[in-house]
Amino acid sequence: GLPTGSHDFLHGKDGAPGTLLYTFKQDVPIPSYLFAIASGDLASASIGPRSTVWTGPEELQAAKWELEESTETFIQAAEMIVYPYAWTTYNVLVLPPSFPYGGMENPVFTFATPTIISGDRENVDVIAHELAHSWSGNLVTNCSWQDFWLNEGWTVYIERRIMAEVHGEPHRSFSALIGWKALQDSIERFGEDHEFTKLVIDLKGKDPDDAFSSIPYEKGFYFKTFAKKSVDSYEFKSTLLDFFASNPSTSRKLADLDFESWFYKPGYPPKPDFDTSMVDVCYALADKWKQLTTRSNSAEAEFTPHKADIAAWSANQCVVFLERVQTFPTPLPDTAVRTMGEVYGFASSRNVELVARYFGIGLKAH
Repeated sequence: GLPTGSHDFLHGKDGAPGTLLYTFKQDVPIPSYLFAIASGDLASASIGPRSTVWTGPEELQAAKWELEESTETFIQAAEMIVYPYAWTTYNVLVLPPSFPYGGMENPVFTFATPTIISGDRENVDVIAHELAHSWSGNLVTNCSWQDFWLNEGWTVYIERRIMAEVHGEPHRSFSALIGWKALQDSIERFGEDHEFTKLVIDLKGKDPDDAFSSIPYEKGFYFKTFAKKSVDSYEFKSTLLDFFASNPSTSRKLADLDFESWFYKPGYPPKPDFDTSMVDVCYALADKWKQLTTRSNSAEAEFTPHKADIAAWSANQCVVFLERVQTFPTPLPDTAVRTMGEVYGFASSRNVELVARYFGIGLKAH
């Protein structure tokens, strides 16, 4: 985090007159991998009663606008789901484009990619994820990277609970369906029998970075017992069983649960029965655009795109639609790609998630 607390001017051998010494006290213990320092020409603005955004002076107003509507709402939703936020303030540092991650959950200060500042407040769900880490990962931490799912699986679960609280239950299922696709992509990349598709992986002699994928985020989906501590998968299991010991029906269900398979079996978990209402409309519109891949005049006459097609959609629904179009066996004609960009506003959007996928469709059309 950026320094808060005392600072004094130094004189004499400790430093030249005017040198500023900052001291920083972190009252809540953190694991070593969460220690981070950022320096640069930084400016700040309030985005809530206990939250601040920091970024470059020229980028500040756009970052403030993007985050000020949702940050405190997310914190309050998370507090209702888990328990009060333990880190006093929650702040966001929006970094330059060279920052290689969507976000990093450094305590007190989330380090964030500038691509969430998209001018439409459609990518701020990243903040819900990093905020959720304030409980899972930061307050309770996996004791080694083979138990990475204890950090990320629980964070994704809390993130999606926040989405349900703020936007409604269908948004939770929609997010989970996007996650299921990411899980499929990872398992197909590794292979269904690969060690890295297990929930608890054997990293002896392996680089943990090589194992990094969406699997611990999506395959995983207790906090007071292990607050300020590290935990492994078996301690999690023991805590779960103890917590429900007084509930006979749940205890019976847990007794029947094959923990060894959940922890160590590679490949896919059982697919939940998701609410598909938000994703079905994306696929239906993509099917209409698929008619245009025949390049026949009669097919083009059957479907005329209008701005109203996507007017009620979230940006993530547009992402699902665009990813579906990317899978067409025959690319769209270049004229159709240009029409899509103009009518739906993809060509002029500042939202990198949309633009990147739209450009992918354009590249296929040459």
